[in-house]
Amino acid sequence: MRGRLADSVAQKLEALIVSGQYPVGAKLPNEKDLAQQFGVGRSSMREAVRTLQAAGFLRSAHGVGVFVLTDKPRAVGGIDQSLVGGVTMSDLFETRMAIESKAAELAARRLTDHHAEMLQSIVAAADLPEISEPDFVALDGRFHRQVAEASGNPLLLHMWESIAPQFEQYSLRVIGMPGRLHRAHADHCGIVDALLAREPETAARLAHEHVAAVQLELQNSAGGTRR
Repeated sequence: MRGRLADSVAQKLEALIVSGQYPVGAKLPNEKDLAQQFGVGRSSMREAVRTLQAAGFLRSAHGVGVFVLTDKPRAVGGIDQSLVGGVTMSDLFETRMAIESKAAELAARRLTDHHAEMLQSIVAAADLPEISEPDFVALDGRFHRQVAEASGNPLLLHMWESIAPQFEQYSLRVIGMPGRLHRAHADHCGIVDALLAREPETAARLAHEHVAAVQLELQNSAGGTRR
């Protein structure tokens, strides 16, 4: 709940920066005054500021204060790279590669009939030609959570759930890229096929390639721009 509130505050503060109310070079009011201005607690305000620091809008000078660095959002391929909680898409990609490859490998070894049915129902629901982008994103999140659950490792599931808010935010931004929805769905189908065939190495490889593919697409669309 606090993360969502902080994300909302970050968006409002970003709008004030972009509109020029806090111009480039300006020092922001202190944390207490900002929290009062936005009607939130100091912890939520602190997280919102960190989010805008990660996005490149703000910089912190120790013992001096927080200053506006730019009024232009940092983006790759025209897509804002900052995510809730002060992390970036690059952070999310790295974490997903660590979690999802291992989760898929273990799921292929430990897949139950229940999890097989759940995964098949998710990809079937996503196969509808008229599916909307938000509906696909919701199924996308369910798919990856289900793979983590099928791994049989509660810590992997907990790790996935800890990045679910960032994953949803990221997915809603990239799903509109040309062909992305269809490629993501095809990747999901391939991963499910490997899981059903009980092929751990193939499942792990496909899970890794699934994450790497969209990362490469973003880099290519920006001419190779990196964080």
